[in-house]
Amino acid sequence: MKLSIVLRADLSMSCGKAAAQASHAAVECALKALNSAKWRRWAEQWLEEGQKKIVLAARSQEEILELETKAKALGLPAEVIRDAGLTEVPPGTITALCVGPAPDELVDAVTGRLKLYREPS
Repeated sequence: MKLSIVLRADLSMSCGKAAAQASHAAVECALKALNSAKWRRWAEQWLEEGQKKIVLAARSQEEILELETKAKALGLPAEVIRDAGLTEVPPGTITALCVGPAPDELVDAVTGRLKLYREPS
């Protein structure tokens, strides 16, 4: 079981901002799955297995939205994160996407081709 967090690399978020957005994404998907009869079993298994997470990079808002559409079409928990706009980006900016927790192969069908997120230099 795994949860993928996809951050927008094109926003050049600071390390702290990226960590906050990744945290928002992880919490949103975990709560969504735990509160759903459809996904609760996956979430409980993910918690028991150590809560595997991976943080990946998307090139744009459009790519985030395409990944969300693909995740939902596969019946996976997914949530787009929109920032409140109090620090680095304007209000409503899409900063991240979470997919899962779900079986690795299903999550990988959505995010498996993405590269790891790296802080902008």
